[in-house]
Amino acid sequence: MSEVVYRESADRAWAQRLPHAPARYAAGVLALAGLYYAGAKTGYLLEFSGPVAAIVWLPVGVGIAFLYLGGIAYWPGVLIGDLLANNYMLLRRLVRHGSPLGSVRGVGAIAVSIAAGAAVSATVGATSLLSGGVIDFGALPTVWRTWWLGDASGALLVVPLALAWYAPLPKGWTRARWLEAGALLLGVVGLADFASRSTTPIAYVVFPVLIWAALRFGQRGATLAVAVTAIFTVWNVTHYVGPFHVNSITRSVLTTQLFIAVAALTTLSLAAAVTERERFAMRLGASRLRLISASDNARRRIEHDLHDGAQLRLTWLAQRLHDSAGIAHREPDRASELLKEAEGELQLAIDELRELAHGIHPAVLVDLGLAEALKSLALRSSIPVKLVELPSSRLDSGAETVGYYVVAEAIANAQKYSGASLIQVRAAAARGMLRLEIADDGVGGAVEHSGSGLEGLRDRAEASGGIMELVSPPGGGTRVEVAIPA
Repeated sequence: MSEVVYRESADRAWAQRLPHAPARYAAGVLALAGLYYAGAKTGYLLEFSGPVAAIVWLPVGVGIAFLYLGGIAYWPGVLIGDLLANNYMLLRRLVRHGSPLGSVRGVGAIAVSIAAGAAVSATVGATSLLSGGVIDFGALPTVWRTWWLGDASGALLVVPLALAWYAPLPKGWTRARWLEAGALLLGVVGLADFASRSTTPIAYVVFPVLIWAALRFGQRGATLAVAVTAIFTVWNVTHYVGPFHVNSITRSVLTTQLFIAVAALTTLSLAAAVTERERFAMRLGASRLRLISASDNARRRIEHDLHDGAQLRLTWLAQRLHDSAGIAHREPDRASELLKEAEGELQLAIDELRELAHGIHPAVLVDLGLAEALKSLALRSSIPVKLVELPSSRLDSGAETVGYYVVAEAIANAQKYSGASLIQVRAAAARGMLRLEIADDGVGGAVEHSGSGLEGLRDRAEASGGIMELVSPPGGGTRVEVAIPA
């Protein structure tokens, strides 16, 4: 889990780095150009499918990784800058925060952006070959497919590898951890070489060590294991050995490319799922600590309110009744007056207790359920609240309580900070889940930070086994989505 924390902080720090000094910028452009050229030469050395395309075209991945990590300002260093810039921009749009390897959604965004960029490259390249008379129209689909899969496979190898390994290595590994890493690397090398050399189609034997790498070593282990596997696979097939070498060059290229793409996506998705679970467990532990602290504070506040309010009033009333008993014994005519005074004091004490109890748990929620409680929240809001959907029946008390306070806190945050003219609330129960959506049309740009109301919302949701998602682009309003087991 410590590596997850480090990765998140490193992502934020890296995102703030931009080229400032001219010398540094020039060096970055030259470095990118050199890396791209070296990747292209490597692709030529591994040429297997002829002069029109390669099994794995590494320069695409080099360009995307450099632009993503260093900044779009380095685009002059890319020989085919327009294509790579499109890949970069698409990846940035699809992955708004943090490392795209940290979630299954991010891995999917990488795959979509790479596939789109590679499709542009393949279309332009294949069309130019056709117009130049290098290939005929019948070969166009095969060349396009080979070009597209080659670019995509190269990017799937290089981009995740660069994203996972650009930060310093984590510290504090034990000797056992290093031994396990060494054993894993030897296992990947041995099985990848054996599987890619054997004439028997047993390429699947490498997947157990890929799974091992993803489960135990996360993004770094997964990307390195996939890269090693791809290196052995491509090397052997270009030397006409292994299960992917057949008499048809087109079929050899296709099977090799598909194997690399499937291995990469499968391993990266598993590593992303592990990272998501670790991050969730870490946040859950932290939120439980905050909830315990908040509960202690609330308990002390209630004790203070009881002591300074209702308890003092009831103590005074008891003393007053004791004194009144003596007065009534001496002056019977004043008994009615004294009892009325005592009744008034008792009513004040009851009102204070009712107000205190309302702050702990709204009576309408207990008596009438979540739907009516949300209606009462909407009536008390200073910003108009539109209830788009409400539960049609009662839910279990735990889910209703969490749901009520999530909506109440979200509305309170919108009233304080959003500047919105309308808040929309949707609450629907289906398939054992209570799904809440609170959206406003305000200024957006909400950020979840320590001690904020949004952090409190996440704490409530995750402590009950649920999840929360915040979407708040600047100028686009804020939407909070929460799913709670019900």
